[in-house]
Amino acid sequence: MKRIFFVLVAVFVVNLSYAQKVDTAYKKITNKINIQENEVRRIISTLAADSMLGRGLYNHGAMKAADFIEGEYKKIGLETWNVAAVKGYRQGLSAVRLKSLDGTVKIGDSVIDSRNVIFVSDKSEFTWSDTSAKKPLVVHIGPKDDILSRLKIVEATKDDAIILIDVALRQFFGAYRSKFRRDRFETDSATLSKSSYVFILTDKTTLPKYNIHLKTNIEYVPLYNMIGVIPGKSKKNEYVIYSAHYDNLGVIGVNKGDSIANGADENASGVTAVLALAKYFKEKNDNERTLLFVNYGAETVSSLSSKYFAKHIDGNSVVAVVNLDAIGKESKFGPRSTFITGFDKSNLGEHFAEKANQIKFKFKADPYKDKGLFYQAANTPLGMMGVPSHTFSTIQIDIDRYFNSVRDDMNTIELENMVEIIKAVAFVSDDLIKGVFTPSKISNYKDDPSSPRNIKRAQNSGH
Repeated sequence: MKRIFFVLVAVFVVNLSYAQKVDTAYKKITNKINIQENEVRRIISTLAADSMLGRGLYNHGAMKAADFIEGEYKKIGLETWNVAAVKGYRQGLSAVRLKSLDGTVKIGDSVIDSRNVIFVSDKSEFTWSDTSAKKPLVVHIGPKDDILSRLKIVEATKDDAIILIDVALRQFFGAYRSKFRRDRFETDSATLSKSSYVFILTDKTTLPKYNIHLKTNIEYVPLYNMIGVIPGKSKKNEYVIYSAHYDNLGVIGVNKGDSIANGADENASGVTAVLALAKYFKEKNDNERTLLFVNYGAETVSSLSSKYFAKHIDGNSVVAVVNLDAIGKESKFGPRSTFITGFDKSNLGEHFAEKANQIKFKFKADPYKDKGLFYQAANTPLGMMGVPSHTFSTIQIDIDRYFNSVRDDMNTIELENMVEIIKAVAFVSDDLIKGVFTPSKISNYKDDPSSPRNIKRAQNSGH
């Protein structure tokens, strides 16, 4: 028995010694990466503080966050991006918020349920009726019609229109209604329709008698993408982008006396990573490619800011995008790991995963591929242009009870693990920023059944 005991102890000691050597080996590397836990704590706790008002778009919380990010860029010594529509570190979006306040739609003597009405207009108020001197077009779209072609024909007339959608097209109507929800943003007033359209889900094919009165509140909301630059040395015109979104839900429903959605994980964690990486790369000063550090201002409500940014950059000049979103907790794959959306769409993830073996860190494929996360974050607009643009995250969306709630605060953040994630991104980026490694372009999203376009096609075809 004693002999067995001593053998077991010896094996344990050998294994422990080996584990310590492995542990020491990767720490020798990561300890040289100057990203400090106290600095990470300072940034994320500031962004997730109550004083930021949940970084909401409607309560100026997002503006407070933009001011803080600007101050950090200045401290780090980032340069400004000298392109049109960018002033200092800010790329303004001139966003318009539309909110339907009141209105009625009557066909004959019946008032139509508001859930069966879609209102698209840049006018604050109007009244239409069958007795008006100037009447809108009335168009019926049936189940056998090519819906989008019919709508394009209506739009081409540049006339106001009432569009009767057959009840057999309820699924299409629902999808369209979500696009033009009552409270929504447009990137600027130029994108709003100069004609007014009222869509009605109905079994009527004509409107001999109707009365429509609708009012909308139109509010101009200042939004900014915050952009800082470290110019490249030999490859100035090749960009590597590190990005995150800094806006969040703001003030929401009260939960146990708290109504501020602090958004510590979503997405103060991502912004913190971008700022920490910017400081690290600035001090390291060995990037051959130009590094852009982009913090987007309007992603929670919609994808306005990343779409706007993508429209104002040549996608061919962007080598890769590392978008960081919700990295404040342990991933499904355990500590010292993160997953990458669209892992199989380029070889960026594969390259990072191989490099990360040196520091015993895991970059894994998205375990929630059926959720279509590649198409739901700030990486998407550039990814759809073929840029190897991916989101890095640890969110366990199937079990996280605090995500997008007032409970998403600093108490939920696993800071030590988060620091290891930021260090790992810094380490595996070395070949990328030095111009040694160029990831493959994305081309297969068009055939991806989880893409929004293909999902819509499947729905419209009845599959």
